[in-house]
Amino acid sequence: MSDLMRMTGLISGMDTSTIVGALVSAANYKTTKLKNQQTKLGWKQDAWKTLNSKVYSFYTGALSEMRMENTFNTKTATVADASIASVSVDSGSVIGTQTLAVKSLATSGYLTGGVVRTNGNDKATAGSTLADLGITGSFSVGVAIGDDADSQPPTPTSSVQLDSTMTIAQALNEFKKAGINASFDETNQRFFLSSSDSGADKNFEILGDDNNKEALKAMGLYYTYSTDSDGKHTYDTSGSGSSAPVKVQGTDAEIELNGATYTSSGNSFVVNGMTIQAKSTSAAGSVTTVTTSRDIDAIYDKIVDFFDEYNSLINEMDKLYNADAAKGYDVLSDDEKSEMSDEQVEKWESKIKDSLLRKDDSLSTLINLFKNTMASTSTAGDSWATFGIATLGYFNAADNEKGAYHIDGNSDDDNTKDNEDVLKKMLASDPDRVAKFMTEITGNLYKGLGTNGLMKSIENTRSVYKVYNDKLLQKEYDNLSSEITKQEKYVSDLEDFYYSKFTAMETALAKLQNSSSAIAGLLNM
Repeated sequence: MSDLMRMTGLISGMDTSTIVGALVSAANYKTTKLKNQQTKLGWKQDAWKTLNSKVYSFYTGALSEMRMENTFNTKTATVADASIASVSVDSGSVIGTQTLAVKSLATSGYLTGGVVRTNGNDKATAGSTLADLGITGSFSVGVAIGDDADSQPPTPTSSVQLDSTMTIAQALNEFKKAGINASFDETNQRFFLSSSDSGADKNFEILGDDNNKEALKAMGLYYTYSTDSDGKHTYDTSGSGSSAPVKVQGTDAEIELNGATYTSSGNSFVVNGMTIQAKSTSAAGSVTTVTTSRDIDAIYDKIVDFFDEYNSLINEMDKLYNADAAKGYDVLSDDEKSEMSDEQVEKWESKIKDSLLRKDDSLSTLINLFKNTMASTSTAGDSWATFGIATLGYFNAADNEKGAYHIDGNSDDDNTKDNEDVLKKMLASDPDRVAKFMTEITGNLYKGLGTNGLMKSIENTRSVYKVYNDKLLQKEYDNLSSEITKQEKYVSDLEDFYYSKFTAMETALAKLQNSSSAIAGLLNM
């Protein structure tokens, strides 16, 4: 029944709306309780999503890295003469000392053009035309790159089409299209051409002939070449007049590592797990040494970082599980919020949100997996204490920090920084023992969390990579939505029922009033 059909005490003078509200208050209270229950459940879902994200990040990040043997094979290299080369190494590099000599560095092929002059003997600019340099008509310039540049004679890989009406800038673009770098120095009045990269395999040649000889001379780019006894090109610019270019071939870098020769088109070499960056050539007959060793500091820092993240996570889980109950706190209504400040509302709701995972069964299972796995011994009988790593103990640790591990001698840990640094000593004396224990224990935790463990997908219960029953929570949330809809309809129907009764009463009173008025009218006749 719509509000328009509800008679609200027009005849009786009764506050019908208030009376009906009181009559349906119990039903409305149930609706409110259901909505509050759903709101809390939504907050609980959010709390689990946040925690699950942190667990998953730990699982795929720090935990995954710590279970890998390569984490404990981190190595470092030092070069006795750092001016010759720098060296970085990966986990597969050989520990020890090796000899290194840099025989040559990689260079790029260059063609430095001769000085150009305009017809008026003025300085040329990028906007000057080739005609300003005394060039007439169109001409083609062959360009040979790579192996084709070393053939006898060089084989063109592309052709540059130029015209006297072109500006110098346009001509440069045509050379760039052919695959070589090109620029014009207005200060020194020279064209500069260079190969796209260093190394002999990126060499190039500008092919001059009778058809383009004069034009190339005007641009300062004409030269001839021949091949010497070693198969290398030699260059002749005697026919270039006053505008003589200089042509230099690109060369490969060459090093000797432990007496073996290696070449590269660049100055970087990758040999047996080592990346060598050549910086300068060695003096004739001299070598430097490269020493590779296990990077204890880097490995130690990774272990510290692992426990920083582990401790943060286990402390948060303990805090959530051991949170105070929010007895007496319920979801605020809009009217209640209007009477409070934003800060008061936030504190009130935080009290509820902080308690949502208190004594949660799924959280208890997760915490037990972490603590029990980390507290276990390896197959070799070692424990964290073997390496100077332990919890502070029940009576020494702060609340909700009893599951956190501390490393003896860690300068960043006020609790254990003054203790003997057992871990670093064992990384130096017995690194394989450290690695075997840590990869085994963290590997077990990784498996316990993985897709065959707590993060396993369970039909109608849990999605993959979730450590809580997200499907069940969502089903419960959806069921509450259905219950709320039914309850709201029940309240509406109940209101209609009571209003129909009051409407009937008002209608009867109206009829009685009309009858009384009619009788009074007859008596007054």
